[in-house]
Amino acid sequence: MHFYKLSSASFFLLISGALMSGCATTPSAPPSPDSRPNYSTPSDLQIVPTEAQQHQANLAHIVDFKINGRMGVQTQGYGVSGNIHWMHSKEKDAIDLYSPLGNKMVAIVKNADGASLTSQDGTTIKAQDTETLTELTLGWRLPLSKLSDWIVGRPAQGLVSAFTFDEKGQASKFNQDGWEISYIQYQSESQPALPSKINLRNPKMNVRIIIESWDTSSQLLSTQDNNTAPIH
Repeated sequence: MHFYKLSSASFFLLISGALMSGCATTPSAPPSPDSRPNYSTPSDLQIVPTEAQQHQANLAHIVDFKINGRMGVQTQGYGVSGNIHWMHSKEKDAIDLYSPLGNKMVAIVKNADGASLTSQDGTTIKAQDTETLTELTLGWRLPLSKLSDWIVGRPAQGLVSAFTFDEKGQASKFNQDGWEISYIQYQSESQPALPSKINLRNPKMNVRIIIESWDTSSQLLSTQDNNTAPIH
């Protein structure tokens, strides 16, 4: 296992350098400019393994995704768990949370207008962002602005520390924005390999996500409205 401390901008620079020097076997378009962090490289930056550079470069091209899985949250002495269906694109997020018995309990939508949560009884509550919304309604903050990157296996924009990789160059653990993100298992059949078990922890919360299926096709927007059907 390899250990590093760096910013996500440093990681992007290393990835770009690796691609320019020819370590990528096939050419591909770089991430869009607005997805790149804009932090300077720290003086203590160490060389990231080639495998990790290439894996992160491959992950950088994943923009849209759909996951089905399970999520458990433990915070302040109590815990909740259930199924999660999440569709993510650059323009919109749609998250449905289900009870262990399969009943749809919550529908969360985030777009350019803000975030909204519709509960099982049809009540809709709105807020400026998902973090504020989930804290008000569920009692815990869902870090959606970062989670859409973390769940893919990469750091979000901003400083990242304690970055470790496995022997395949896949992220094992890193710290960002007050959270420790640990990757317990990957789906080896996907290319690039995507996480199937993730643990998120901060001083107040522990979140475990088990991903049973991934869809990273670029045509998710056309079906995204299906994920926001009324709760029955």
